[in-house]
Amino acid sequence: MRARVVTAVATPLVVLTGYVALDIADVVPGFLTAQGEWVAPAPFVTAAPIEVLTPDATTGLGEDTPLPAAPVVQGYAQALRDDSRTGTSTNVSVVDLLTGETLADLDAADPQVPASTTKVLTTVAAVAQMGPDATFTTSVTWDGTTLTLVGGGDALLTDGYGHGGSLDATEEQIHEFGGVHPARGWAGLADLADAVVAALPTGAPVDTLALDDTLISGPLYPVEFPSYALQLGYAGRVAAIAIDEGRETDDVYSQRSTDPALDAAETFVTLLEERGISVGHVTRAAASGTTIASVESAPLSVISQYVSRDSDNTIAETLARLTSVARGGAGTAEAGAAAITNTLTEIGIDTAGLQLYDGAGFSTKNQISPRTLVSTLRTAALDPSLSSILDELAIVGVSGTTTSRAASPDVVGRALAKTGSLTGVTSMAGLAETADGRWLVYATLLDGMPYGQADPRAAIDEFVAALAGCGCEG
Repeated sequence: MRARVVTAVATPLVVLTGYVALDIADVVPGFLTAQGEWVAPAPFVTAAPIEVLTPDATTGLGEDTPLPAAPVVQGYAQALRDDSRTGTSTNVSVVDLLTGETLADLDAADPQVPASTTKVLTTVAAVAQMGPDATFTTSVTWDGTTLTLVGGGDALLTDGYGHGGSLDATEEQIHEFGGVHPARGWAGLADLADAVVAALPTGAPVDTLALDDTLISGPLYPVEFPSYALQLGYAGRVAAIAIDEGRETDDVYSQRSTDPALDAAETFVTLLEERGISVGHVTRAAASGTTIASVESAPLSVISQYVSRDSDNTIAETLARLTSVARGGAGTAEAGAAAITNTLTEIGIDTAGLQLYDGAGFSTKNQISPRTLVSTLRTAALDPSLSSILDELAIVGVSGTTTSRAASPDVVGRALAKTGSLTGVTSMAGLAETADGRWLVYATLLDGMPYGQADPRAAIDEFVAALAGCGCEG
């Protein structure tokens, strides 16, 4: 693990505006709430860059700093449950990162609906199974008459040239929810078309462009995803190949393609024709012949950061399916959910009571306990092969879905989080550094509340700020 200093915020922090409904955004209450319009808190103004720290394997775990007194931390948890903005189904787990000692336990072993904190399990399992540097290959084969476009799991392609990691975007753009993120458009179909032109024999007759998108199977739109998410652009159809997840415009909540893989193939035909290769017709068929061209997606660590910080549902579910494929299984929703559970169990995570039906957290049948969330985060933080997960979480008060979630200036840049919300459900899990420099792992799951996210989110934010401000040595 490593410590990082991010100097992105030298002016007022970016504050998100407008409505973003329910789970996908995790930033403001959705259109189904009974709350009034959400008003963002004033940004914290800083005259100098904010130092953002993540635990370091040798110096940043807090081993030379006081361990917080468990009764104090338990009191913070109880106050969250007793808060009129939450409810009796508020379950909490807080442990010391270094020792694993329990500092707060409010029914921490009881599983309940986790919403988008499910993505913590999805990304950790994906990285554990495939490695942070894994990429997904989009390729073209040639058998003498037919070119086959083969989807390898990259649903973030661009229809032009990929940036390959050299994206010209400011840190603020990358950190802002819904802004430019380097995972999008890393690889491009224009690059692939150029490579095909260079590889094909001069004058080779191309009768057909075939599409092989069989890596991921099952209904294009996951059955556990609600219909409103598709209608409002909060999620799209899951495919082995897609241009920007099938978005029809550049807007993050654009309407989505009804068949993103086929759309990608038809776009590829146009690109080939622009380069002088006339394709007779497009069909779906298994790949045949020899691979003559390919492009690689962003590394999995970058894609996982996009999933975690922007809480992207479509790519979260895609990663679940790809985790199953990497284990030799099928690319179905059921196989993806099972792959997450099995992978986490194999690396020693407490999965007691865990039930998964999707990788994004949309399913109200998902059941995760605070203990499982904490166990997952702690295992990842202490394992050098998984510690990139810490760089993928949103930084409270700075990035992703937590840009406007800092309850006090003290917590800004000193807590990491994955947020979650569905109707009646609010959750958050992550790590926080105490005032004494000790790192804690926490998870809060709130269920059974009325419509509206503003109140329970504010209560959770104050709880996390209390952890970060704790000078409560035992």
